[in-house]
Amino acid sequence: MLTRILETHVVKPAISLITPSRNRPELLLRTIKNVQSQSLKNWQLVVVDDGDGTGIQAAQSLNDARVLAVSNSGSGQVDARNHGLDLAKADLIHLLDDDDRWLETTHLEKVIAQLGDQKGLLYRGGWLVFEDQLETGWSEHERLVFDPVTTPESLRRDNTLLTSGVAYPKVLHQELGMFDPQMGNYWDWDWWLRATSKYPLLNLPQPTVLMSWRGSNTSRDPLEPGRVEYLQRLCAKHGLGKIQSKNHATVLELPVLA
Repeated sequence: MLTRILETHVVKPAISLITPSRNRPELLLRTIKNVQSQSLKNWQLVVVDDGDGTGIQAAQSLNDARVLAVSNSGSGQVDARNHGLDLAKADLIHLLDDDDRWLETTHLEKVIAQLGDQKGLLYRGGWLVFEDQLETGWSEHERLVFDPVTTPESLRRDNTLLTSGVAYPKVLHQELGMFDPQMGNYWDWDWWLRATSKYPLLNLPQPTVLMSWRGSNTSRDPLEPGRVEYLQRLCAKHGLGKIQSKNHATVLELPVLA
C-alpha cells in the first residue's frame, strides 16, 4: 500500500508588520482589523506584547494565522521591536504602532509596488487624529495633516517621519544593525539617519497614516529630562549639533495639550 504524503505549501509573506503593544488591547484590535481590511492579503503581523499579556489575548482572539503574537517581558519598546524583527519572515518590513491605522485599503500594495527591489527607506505622510475614549469606543474630533517635505538633510534637523508610514527591506538590518536601545525615545530617528546615510529616502505620495493623538501622547512633554538625555545621545552619535527636543505637535508648532 502506497502512503501519500501531503506537504503543506507555506507561502512566504510579501511584507512583515512589526507592532509592539503595551496594555491597550482595544486600540491594538482596531489596528489589526485595519490591517485585515487591506487589499493585500499576503502579509505577516508580528505583535510583541511588552505589557500584561492582554495584547496577546486580543490578537489571538481574531484567529488569524497571519498574526503572530508573542511576549517580550516588559523590556521596553525598542527591544520589543527588535524581537519582532527576529520573527519577521518577509523580505520587506513595515513599522506599525498599535494605535495607528491607514486610511487607504491599498496602502500595502502601493508600498510594495513603490519599493520593488530597491534598497531604501520609504515613508508616507498622514494625519494627527485627535480622539477621545468614550463608553462606546474611540471618537475622532479633529484631524491635522502631518506630511512635511522630508529629505536626508532635513532629517538632521527634525524627525518628520511617522513611524507607521515607514517601510524598507529587511536586509538593511543585516548591514546596519538592529534598532538601538541606547537611543530610547529616539530609536526611530536614529534608524532614519542610519538608513538614509547609505540608502535613498523614498516618498510614497498622498497621506494615509492615521496617527492616534490622545491624552497619553498629546501631553507628553518634549522637554522631559529623559527625552532630552536621549536626544543628546542621538546628536552625539550622528554629529547633529544642538537640536531642540520636540514631539509631533511641536514640529507642527501646535500647543501641547493638558
